[in-house]
Amino acid sequence: MGPPRPLVRVATTLAFCAALTVPGPGPLSHAQSTASAASAGAEGDRPWTDRSLSPSDRADLLLNAMTLDEKVRMLHGTIGSPVPTTGYIAPIRRLGVPGVTMTDGPAGVRNGQKATELPAPVAQAASFDTEVAREYGRTVGSEARARGQSQVFGPGTNIQRVPVNGRNFEYFSEDPYLSGSMAGADTVGIQSQGVIATVKHFAANNQETDRMTVSAEIGERALHEIYGTPFDLAVRQGEPGSVMCSYNRVNTVYACSNAHTLRTMLRSRFGFEGYVVSDYPSTHATSDLAAGLNVELPLSFHVNPLSVRAALHRGDITKEDVDRRVREVLTVLFRFGLFERDGTATSPIDEAAGNDAAQRVAEQSAVLLKNDDDALPLGDATSRIAVIGAAAADSAQGGGSSKVDPLSEDRALDAIKERAGGSAHVTYHDGCDTKAAAEAARSADVALVFAHDKEEEGSDRSGLSLPGNQDELISKVAAANSRTAVVLQTGGPVLMPWLPQVASVLETWYPGARGGAATARLLWGDVNPSGKLPQTFPAAEDEVPARTRAQYPGVDGTAHYSEGIDVGYRWYDKTDTKPLFPFGHGLSYSDFTYSGLRLEKNSGGPDDPVKLSFTVTNNGKRAGSEAAQVYVSKPDTEADSPPRELGGFRKVSLGSGETERVQVSVAPRQLSFWDTETDGFRVRKGEYGVAVGPSSRSLPLGASYQVRE
Repeated sequence: MGPPRPLVRVATTLAFCAALTVPGPGPLSHAQSTASAASAGAEGDRPWTDRSLSPSDRADLLLNAMTLDEKVRMLHGTIGSPVPTTGYIAPIRRLGVPGVTMTDGPAGVRNGQKATELPAPVAQAASFDTEVAREYGRTVGSEARARGQSQVFGPGTNIQRVPVNGRNFEYFSEDPYLSGSMAGADTVGIQSQGVIATVKHFAANNQETDRMTVSAEIGERALHEIYGTPFDLAVRQGEPGSVMCSYNRVNTVYACSNAHTLRTMLRSRFGFEGYVVSDYPSTHATSDLAAGLNVELPLSFHVNPLSVRAALHRGDITKEDVDRRVREVLTVLFRFGLFERDGTATSPIDEAAGNDAAQRVAEQSAVLLKNDDDALPLGDATSRIAVIGAAAADSAQGGGSSKVDPLSEDRALDAIKERAGGSAHVTYHDGCDTKAAAEAARSADVALVFAHDKEEEGSDRSGLSLPGNQDELISKVAAANSRTAVVLQTGGPVLMPWLPQVASVLETWYPGARGGAATARLLWGDVNPSGKLPQTFPAAEDEVPARTRAQYPGVDGTAHYSEGIDVGYRWYDKTDTKPLFPFGHGLSYSDFTYSGLRLEKNSGGPDDPVKLSFTVTNNGKRAGSEAAQVYVSKPDTEADSPPRELGGFRKVSLGSGETERVQVSVAPRQLSFWDTETDGFRVRKGEYGVAVGPSSRSLPLGASYQVRE
């Protein structure tokens, strides 16, 4: 969802949530919920209050006590929440049903109150470390609960199909396996705090242009392998309590009305057992309930007592549809212990803990793209530093529903001055006067140019170039000082016509509340960069997979996903197109080497994982971390496949001269393809290639694996 739109501006700017007491983390799963349930008996004539029963049994008991109007109240949002929020299901006091408060949250809590501004969600994927994603989620969940929120709208899980998508900063990757792994870990983190995570926006919400109406025309194979897989993995790994359906159409049918995506895929194939909420507003008929929608947000446009009764009378929906949708909501509320909370108290946010988490994420996700002649890190003897660019004196954020009102934020300029020390001479120019900035750079030991883009919900970027005069600025500064380092604060790829002129490029994404401190530590080597690119950086505007107007933004209301499964690096590899920087790329102040690849077995059946090990050695003089990546090449029998696909990854931290044996297991799912004839994933027999290395274009280790029937 996003900022209030004209149709619902008055409603969505009102407080939408009910206060909840937040005494401590709630249960994570059905099993944990049941295991931790107290043996307390039911309260009087409310048998559903018996916590020794399972969440589903309690939901059945409560459902039987509800009138039709009470059931319908569980299926739409309303206003009147006693605490600030962006979504609210009203309580049913007669039955003790709590209100459900909801907040935006992909990059931190956004409910009209201040919270920690975390780095852009894409940073989680750039870390190539699921523990980073879990910590990110824990921070969001903890602060949401402190603000009296029951549910967070996040993580954003859509594929970065086109590099100009305005919400790429909110999403994880162009790769479905990396996206799903991060979404699952983020979800686990959020829900560890007793807050319901909402995996969004399902499905194929890959552009902001015409997002309310565009039809994503996708073949079944691409729909499952590329656009469904991140949600599938997030559901299986994270067990989210909720999923949000998107605005757009999928193969002509609106996502919140789409029985194929909501029922067949999400529930039957992915095993989702939570409830589906709509984007704001993305419902189109009361019959969306039959298609799989549970809760219409923000208000009851199509789901209200009158419309539901009329739809029942017409036969558009059945009583069983209503009961099923209500049962799914109630089961989640019982699972997360919402019936046992006071529902009125909030607590202070731990600002220091939030800032520490934001800084750790920023430090682990920054990607060193270029570093000629070891221009970075800066030495303590660097005494004359020219800091250039307005981004150095600001804190970049993406716009829309993930734009956080920060409790606090720092500036890279201040952090650089502090880290450089009192004896250093640090100058600052905002870059508006490129000639003056170049003169300042000419007399400095090093020039640090900060550049940013602007991504926001509601519109796509007009192109991949940096906005304004930033390209000219970088070129002139680099011409004046050969030791120029560019610090990018972007949500995704940008073109770099000045790349041959500069010594170093450090991508810090939108670095969050402590981005300045993190950047300074990275520039001086107090932290060794270890991030990797989760999205390919193109060398030219038209050297992208979806490069025709029919593909993006679409013609006559339809975007044709004719590139099929060849999204991101898959397309670059298949067409032998050289990118500016490949997927998985990221340098370090250390030097890592790979050796000794061994497969546990050289062959196996279609249901067997591929277990492998290899050695990573830090040959550098500094401690550092390396995100090792495993890629799989599938046989070309039966169905065409990309040259390689990410099958696994693991980040290891090594001291200078240290070696570690790394073990990775590639799941059968990563060996499979979507067989349209059998309507399911299948691992074909034949020879598979297994390659290991630091990026998709640098794979020094390789082996063969045979799948037998």
